[in-house]
Amino acid sequence: MTATRLAPVATATSRIANLYGPRSITDPVQAVLASVLPVEPVPQVDVTVTDDGRRAVGQVNGIEAWSIAIPRRRWLEALTGQIVATTTVVLRRLVFVHAGAVEVAGRACLLVGDSGAGKTSTVAALLAQGATYLSDEVALIDPDTGHVIPFHLPMTIKPWTARAAGPLPPGLKVATQGPVVFRLPDVLGPACPLGTLVVVGRTGRSEMTPISRAEALLRIARQPSSFRYPGRTEDAFRACARALRSAECLEIAADRPAALAPALVRRLHRRV
Repeated sequence: MTATRLAPVATATSRIANLYGPRSITDPVQAVLASVLPVEPVPQVDVTVTDDGRRAVGQVNGIEAWSIAIPRRRWLEALTGQIVATTTVVLRRLVFVHAGAVEVAGRACLLVGDSGAGKTSTVAALLAQGATYLSDEVALIDPDTGHVIPFHLPMTIKPWTARAAGPLPPGLKVATQGPVVFRLPDVLGPACPLGTLVVVGRTGRSEMTPISRAEALLRIARQPSSFRYPGRTEDAFRACARALRSAECLEIAADRPAALAPALVRRLHRRV
């Protein structure tokens, strides 16, 4: 597997969303989404922002899918998140899981955990240790092969995330909103088989312990994922079970999980 350098741009035909409205809003949103290319033939999301910038409406195939009030604070994160969520809902073949993902020595390491558990800072710390970026928010799994498919959405780096992660890997700042930076790592990884599933949690102790594949599957199913959508539960079970078939499953727990990144990378290399 060879990592590639991809420019964070997309043509009109390769975007996951079309945006209409004030450029002060649509331009930053498109900048954040530009590096995410369609992963299967799905309809684009058409998003219209009102002239006053207070509301956005999303349509799929000409049918309204949602309408949201745009918050005054962190509106860029909220609007891009809504569009990405719509993109995952319309998937018909691939399965999605709310997770971070990196590639080490040709195999993917998937990181799942509750919001605030430290996934983003751990992903950033793994990149600083030489891992290659696959995703920060959405991990895609091919049900036919069990491979993890890249979803190169820029990382959302908040001040506390940066403090927990330590030095960030080289990357492009594609947008900012207040203290939040949307950052796309320079080197983006390819699709690859799953090698390790890591459940990330915060606790006063610091440990890395093996868990069973059955427990790992249950932890995945608790996250926002294709498991939660009618008609996709069987696809999600089949895809995750196939991906986990030869994967090592771990739980890392620490007050700052990112601090365990060096030990985790050494363990990932030993599995090659």
